[in-house]
Amino acid sequence: MRRLTQLAASLTLLATQVNVPQFGLGNVAAADPVSTGTTVQYEVKLNTNSADAIQIVAPNKPDYDAEVLNPLHAAQAEAAAKAVAAAAARKHYRKVVAPLTVQVSGSHEDWMAAAGIAESDFGYVDYIVSHESGWGVTKGNYAGSGAYGLGQAYPASKMAAYGSDYLTNPVTQLRWANAYAKGHYGSWANAYAHWTLYHRW
Repeated sequence: MRRLTQLAASLTLLATQVNVPQFGLGNVAAADPVSTGTTVQYEVKLNTNSADAIQIVAPNKPDYDAEVLNPLHAAQAEAAAKAVAAAAARKHYRKVVAPLTVQVSGSHEDWMAAAGIAESDFGYVDYIVSHESGWGVTKGNYAGSGAYGLGQAYPASKMAAYGSDYLTNPVTQLRWANAYAKGHYGSWANAYAHWTLYHRW
C-alpha cells in the first residue's frame, strides 16, 4: 500500500513538473530548462523495483559543433572550392580559345576574280577591304558593332545568301561585298568615293 501511495504522489509531482495530464506516462514534452523557447523530450520510466518508482530522464544535449557547425563548415569549404575551380576553368577557357584563323590559298586578286569582281575594280576593292578588315577573313569588330569579315558585313549573316561558308571563305565574303557595292552605291568606284569621304561604307 505504501508503494501505491508513493507511486500516486510521484505521478502527481511529475504531472505538475512537466505539464502533462495527471498520471500520464511515456514520452512527454516540456520547456527546455536550459534554452527558453525550445522544447525537449523527457523520457518517463516506471520502476517498481526501487525506492524511486518514477525516473524522469532528459536526453543528452546535442553536440552543436559536431552535429551542426562542422558539417556546415565542410559544406561551405566544398562550395568555395567548387567556385574557385569553376572560375579557374572559365579563365583558362578564355585564355585558350583564340579567334578563328583560316588559311586560304590564293592571292587577293585570285579571291576577287573568283568572286566575280571586274579586274578594273580591284583597286577600289583593295582599298576598301584593306581599310575595313586588313584582309582579315575572320576579323570581327569586337569594339561593339558586330561587323564581320573582309567587308565588315553587319550582321555577318547577311553574307549567308552567298554561301554557307561565309564565316571562313574570302570568296563568299567578296561575293557579298560585290553585290553590296553595286546595289548600294551603283559601282565600286562610287563605293570607294563614299569611303574616302566618310571613312565607312
